[in-house]
Amino acid sequence: MEYEKKIVSAQDMFPVMLELLDKKRQASFIVTGMSMWPFLCHGRDSVIIEACDVNRIKKGDIVLISVLGKQYLLHRVTKILPEGFETTGDGNCFHDGVFPRSFVKARVSCIIRKGKRINCFSIPWKFIFRCWMLLFPVRNQLLFLLRELSKIKDRCSYVMISRLNTKDSQTWQKKNKS
Repeated sequence: MEYEKKIVSAQDMFPVMLELLDKKRQASFIVTGMSMWPFLCHGRDSVIIEACDVNRIKKGDIVLISVLGKQYLLHRVTKILPEGFETTGDGNCFHDGVFPRSFVKARVSCIIRKGKRINCFSIPWKFIFRCWMLLFPVRNQLLFLLRELSKIKDRCSYVMISRLNTKDSQTWQKKNKS
């Protein structure tokens, strides 16, 4: 089966996805924005969402929230209250506030990264998510450290690619001199 990728606005995409969810089907989309980094990365990761009973949502679940039907937010539930859910982006150092239960439209069941599926309900991933939530008081420092490590990794990758290109160039020059 061949897939065609199209870039569409959230205003066009989410109503179609909500129709699928109403029919008890799953929907998938590529994540945009960095508020869920380091667990979800803009343009790299996709998520599979499914309809859910809001009474079965647990702390740590990633939910799709519709804010007044205009904006959509994909964040983690950090607190369950009688009036709704408090959410937080994994890459944020602040809580979003409390959203009424009726704003929750779906729950993420799976993350797709580099073609591999990550089950959000698996014990290892739930453990990782739980640890990340517990580290909220020092998240600012952790995010700074992760960004710096990412820069170092990028620099090392650039140096390696540069060296490979230099070696390829030298090899090509030697072959073409003879």
